[in-house]
Amino acid sequence: NLGTLKNVIGIIPGTNKDMAGESVIVSAHYDHLGLGWPDVRKGNEGKIHHGADDNASGVAVMMELANLLGKTLKPQRTVIFIAFTGEENGLVGSRYYVKHTDKYPITKVIGDLNLDTVGRLFDKKLLVLNSSSAREWKYIFMGAGYVTGVEAEMVSQELDASDQVSFIEAGVPAVQFFSGAHSDYHSPTDTADKIDAAGLVKVASFVREAILYLAERKEPLTFTAAKKQAVHVKAKSNKRRAGTGSIPDFGYAGKGVKLAGVTDGSPAQKAGLKKGDIIIKLGDYQVANLRDYSNALKSYQPGDVVTVVFLREGEMHSSKITLAER
Repeated sequence: NLGTLKNVIGIIPGTNKDMAGESVIVSAHYDHLGLGWPDVRKGNEGKIHHGADDNASGVAVMMELANLLGKTLKPQRTVIFIAFTGEENGLVGSRYYVKHTDKYPITKVIGDLNLDTVGRLFDKKLLVLNSSSAREWKYIFMGAGYVTGVEAEMVSQELDASDQVSFIEAGVPAVQFFSGAHSDYHSPTDTADKIDAAGLVKVASFVREAILYLAERKEPLTFTAAKKQAVHVKAKSNKRRAGTGSIPDFGYAGKGVKLAGVTDGSPAQKAGLKKGDIIIKLGDYQVANLRDYSNALKSYQPGDVVTVVFLREGEMHSSKITLAER
């Protein structure tokens, strides 16, 4: 029993009566792991998990946008800012909103712009996850990039990453803005001193352009993702989770999983894997994308020794890797 959880919602009402009930969603989850629940990693039990990047960064950008636009924007279509709860526990807050929103029904949501882990942009491109959920997304974000000068990269892989998934499950185009993976994910070391403040400004300016466009667009977006049945994840499990200690490159669009980095002392490093390697098979499982890779890891236990097959500069290699507990 999680007790009582609350989504926090702010609204800029639409001015066009012909768009009554229609909305643009701008979201970010405000929950994190506290002392580690529900995704504590081995050795971090009982330690404070600060969650500066995941997801104080997204909440900060969303609140700044709400504050600025709330003073000046008179949108045709209502803009709704939502700080979701329970994202780390199976997207609880966003799935509740999708099922229970009445005044602004889910069937009249033009799209969800979800901010999650946007605090470490630095000199990288801003990643837009689930950009294949609507045909128009790439054109909208090309325009936002042109106006702001912020470079973005569309990630078309279907990733069950954050609260945007709740909207996609309901047939609503939705994306996640993401500054990239790092070794501090779900760790006590995700602290405020590592946040790129100038990068947050870039993200805010980019997302602002998308909000302004969606608030005025007359036609709905063309939903191009497949509706999926919501799969609820249990918060606690007796099964230990296996990991390699590698950091995937979410922007890679080819076959396999390209590594953006390898954590020091990790199983991946001990197996000889390096940044730029592309994993194509893990144990008995072919790896064509990040979802295949995740499913393969779920099939093993910490301590299992499996063969990892990978490409390095076009040549195929293999190595034994001893999976560790996440």
